[in-house]
Amino acid sequence: MQEHLFFPTPSSPHLLCYPDFTGGYRAHPSHAVDRPARSGDLQLNRLYNLHLVQGGRGSVWSGGDVFELGAGSGFLYGPGLAQRYASSFADPWDIRWIHFSCLAADRLLGARGLSEPWLFRMSDPSGAYACMEELLELGRSFDPNREAEASARLYELLLHLVNRASPLAMPSDPSIPGIHAAAEWIRSRCTDASLSMSEVAAETGYSVPYFSRKFHQLMGRTPSAYLLESRVLHAKHLLVASSLTVREIAAASGFSQSSYFIQCFRKLEQTTPERFRLSRRA
Repeated sequence: MQEHLFFPTPSSPHLLCYPDFTGGYRAHPSHAVDRPARSGDLQLNRLYNLHLVQGGRGSVWSGGDVFELGAGSGFLYGPGLAQRYASSFADPWDIRWIHFSCLAADRLLGARGLSEPWLFRMSDPSGAYACMEELLELGRSFDPNREAEASARLYELLLHLVNRASPLAMPSDPSIPGIHAAAEWIRSRCTDASLSMSEVAAETGYSVPYFSRKFHQLMGRTPSAYLLESRVLHAKHLLVASSLTVREIAAASGFSQSSYFIQCFRKLEQTTPERFRLSRRA
């Protein structure tokens, strides 16, 4: 078995996650990948790459170590990571993969796969396998009217992993848990207009320069950019779910001036707050 299925670009730019390329190999002992960091191959400089092993065996290289994976295990690479993995010749793996985008990866996946591959094992992989097979079926004869279904099925698959998978290896970078916790802290307090990066850095126990450098390395943007995105996300919820004015929403989302809020919103969303509200209520 060798299967390669590509999904067309979705018509909606607001889907939380979406598959780009999926497929699988069975009884294919020569399956091996060795991609450099920031590779543009299959757009993996901007996409996540997830593999689920359903049978057989194979190896994944990470941080100078080699990990052997069998049924019920898998691995996830974040955008831009170097990737090296290969099937066993003696016992070729039965494997499924999916390359995908995720607009809110930090909220859904946390730091998994960001600075190094996330290797995991599932005690009961049946739910994840079922989601993957449904995605493969959608890819075999894709109907554009079912793109929301493809997004929902991928979201369900990722939830299976986040909630039920256990790591096979501890992160080699000891700062990862602290930076992940800092991201959660920023998001939970983003509506506080007085929140400062020195305050957030103090929560992690790191100096501001070290915290800023590690946050950018692991999360793909600066802490200030992450705070701004969190505030705009909060504002989007209020625009759809409340009748507050734009000025009131700006203040409730941590912006000291409504003009600056509108400027930031337009930059991130390519539209104004009012137009965003109208488009979601149509």
